[in-house]
Amino acid sequence: MNLPQGVILSGAKNPAGSTPAGALLDSSLPLRMTNRGPLRRRQQRARAFTLVELIVVMVLLLIVASMVAPRMSSFFRGRALSAEGRRMLSLINYGQSRAVAEGVPVLLWIDAGSSTYGLEIQAGFAGSDERAVTYTAEPTLTLETPTVAAEQASELDDEKLGLPEDLAVIRFNPDGFFDDVSVSRIVIRQGDEGALELVPAANRLRYEIRPVTIAN
Repeated sequence: MNLPQGVILSGAKNPAGSTPAGALLDSSLPLRMTNRGPLRRRQQRARAFTLVELIVVMVLLLIVASMVAPRMSSFFRGRALSAEGRRMLSLINYGQSRAVAEGVPVLLWIDAGSSTYGLEIQAGFAGSDERAVTYTAEPTLTLETPTVAAEQASELDDEKLGLPEDLAVIRFNPDGFFDDVSVSRIVIRQGDEGALELVPAANRLRYEIRPVTIAN
């Protein structure tokens, strides 16, 4: 039987025993794509699109930051005012407890001019106070100690002996009470944004913090 050239029957071999050049390829062998041009172009387009997305996100972040920054700065300034008030109140409570524990008068002094305040044993009751402390208020804050005319307790005004000159003080006696020479109001102010004041409680056993109203 005559067959077309290049067609081989199943089981037939050429004389040399090798597969003829025109034999069909085995379908089980994987095919490889050698042309990678379209794939590379798709990858390049994907990278370019991601870069555009990144630019858009950065622009949106800048817009949001410009809107939020003023509010955040106001928030942190408010926290500074509140933190300073709590620190001073803690120092007042510590001074009161220390006066009772050590049995000596303890002074909390306030220098409004330099926005500093501190705690120490009243002069004359100890050689040197190794536990004296001094604090400086945050730069955006100012301290105020409005003075109120007080009645003179003695003819010689000796109740002020041992007190720092030209400084407002709170003096805690060994019984834990603060006396009449103590400042009645300490104001911590942050420009025109707000203020807190520390004043004696109604029972005069401690100080408390409250916001300053316009009337004050």
